[in-house]
Amino acid sequence: MPICAICGERKGTTRDHVPPKAIFPKPRPDNLITVPACPECNNGASDNDDLFKVFLSMQAAGNNEIARRLFQEKTVRTLERNQSLLAAIQREATEVEVVNNQGHLETRTGVLWNSEAHDAVIKRTIRGLYFHHSGSSVPYDAKLSVQWLHGVPEEILRNIDLFNEVVFGDNQVTYKYIIYENDPRHSLWLFDFYGAHWASGHTSPIHP
Repeated sequence: MPICAICGERKGTTRDHVPPKAIFPKPRPDNLITVPACPECNNGASDNDDLFKVFLSMQAAGNNEIARRLFQEKTVRTLERNQSLLAAIQREATEVEVVNNQGHLETRTGVLWNSEAHDAVIKRTIRGLYFHHSGSSVPYDAKLSVQWLHGVPEEILRNIDLFNEVVFGDNQVTYKYIIYENDPRHSLWLFDFYGAHWASGHTSPIHP
């Protein structure tokens, strides 16, 4: 029986999608990744996945047709069921100016992400992908940190050839990663969601 890829402690009796399948409209990409997960880690993630999907689709809906379908087919139903979330988003929404894909300035409605759900989803995704690529859980003596990004950092762009890359579907989600062979407690992860949201994370030793 495999160990849970997320907690690294309990038995992985179920399978969990990383990234969560909730952020992909149907038909989903055929190369989605699942990893062994215990029921506690798997079942306890659905609320955060739903919140992540809502905020991501609202941010990305103007970028392409697939993101628009994600919003129309899944997020609208979620907000119809969760009126308190809809009310909170409406209270916090603001008008912001952004540059669209054609390079033109336009006004869109901006919403404040739920940072707790965002970080939880990114951390779980990194733990699952680390297991998928290395065959083992994130080492017990490594810490995992995540960051929000406004784009790909210049220092990463300069070393982008060192990273492995995985693309889901029609560039719906792309991630780049490197796990250091000489010390697997070190790894670096970069995520691009629908060309609209970027996040990164890294693992490092708790004690140098």
